[in-house]
Amino acid sequence: MKFPFLLLATQLGISTSFAPARLLQNVGSKNGKMVQFLSAESSEESWSISSQTQEVTSDDNTNTDTVEYENWDNWVASTNDIVVSPKLTVQSPTPEERGKGGVTANESISALDVLARIPRKYILATSDAPVRAIEAASKATEFSWSTDLTATALAALYPSEDELEDADAVLAKQQWIQSWKSGGWGTDGADLGPPEADWGVKCVTGSLLATGSDNDHNIYAKFRFPCHPVVHRAGLGLAVLTGCDGEESLEALVCRGRTFRSMRDALVPLVTTPSDRRKGSLRERKTWDIADVLSRILSRAVKLEGDDEDSSSTYAVVPLHERLAHCDDRGENAKLVTTDDDEILLVATRDIAVGEAITRDYKAAPQLEKDTSEGALRLLLQFGLPPNAW
Repeated sequence: MKFPFLLLATQLGISTSFAPARLLQNVGSKNGKMVQFLSAESSEESWSISSQTQEVTSDDNTNTDTVEYENWDNWVASTNDIVVSPKLTVQSPTPEERGKGGVTANESISALDVLARIPRKYILATSDAPVRAIEAASKATEFSWSTDLTATALAALYPSEDELEDADAVLAKQQWIQSWKSGGWGTDGADLGPPEADWGVKCVTGSLLATGSDNDHNIYAKFRFPCHPVVHRAGLGLAVLTGCDGEESLEALVCRGRTFRSMRDALVPLVTTPSDRRKGSLRERKTWDIADVLSRILSRAVKLEGDDEDSSSTYAVVPLHERLAHCDDRGENAKLVTTDDDEILLVATRDIAVGEAITRDYKAAPQLEKDTSEGALRLLLQFGLPPNAW
């Protein structure tokens, strides 16, 4: 049976309050197996989908009140060769859009119109990864596109001297990646509830994605928990927010954590100067940075098909495309097209009216190999998309 929940009005239109008993209680079953969830000891606990401007005060989470893409026009101008159609208006996404949106048509657009031209040197693509990124990814315990693309992003964030041949392009790509703030649900610690909540943001180790271990089932079995209590509580919250089965949300979180840990140790050498945090050893801060980059990669990635039958596909993150809004039932109105001219085109797939948002289909984005989540759960957890996109 599904997890019972109560929808209340909030600024984003979805927040759930519940006041379960103090102890563990059986609240669901799947395939005849009873599933136990952690109940809050506090009298009431509220779950909501936070805006990306909400401040985080946890010791392990940096402040996320910076608006993403605040200097988009300046960044594009600094590249000299990224071309965005004058028919587009690019603004910072609103807090409610959680990093996805702000690109609209200011003139009528016809099908097959080119909306943007992005030289390949500015995109992140697994096919263009430097040798050191490939070598690092090859040492992961599991091979996956997410490992390869995260390694590519880290190498771009921390370029080596021999990769500075085109210094301007390298710097521009680095600044673009550094501008990423939004990611999947839980990247922003505010998604986990108020700072004082037990087993919430104050108890994460770096971030939700970096919390826990592959042996948590055995470690916490004696306490009748299936995983780390922080992850368990987060799974309970996801079930409440999306209306999915509690086991589904927990499995999706555990899958993300396992994927992160499979690449964590292998990619540490790529992080030369970790972010400043209020606690954590040098190595811990490096691994937490890897977790943050992975979450932001998962929320932005696209699979690019080759421009002919002999070309293989590649996984990538493309400027502008990676922050488009999610499409409605009509499907995406913009699509990436590779060319022989070493550039990527963003092309309109149909006529677009004035004022209409430029969109992509996040349901078609690449998914973790062992992740079976779908619907609202996947759209919120992987991409951080708000309720109006579900």
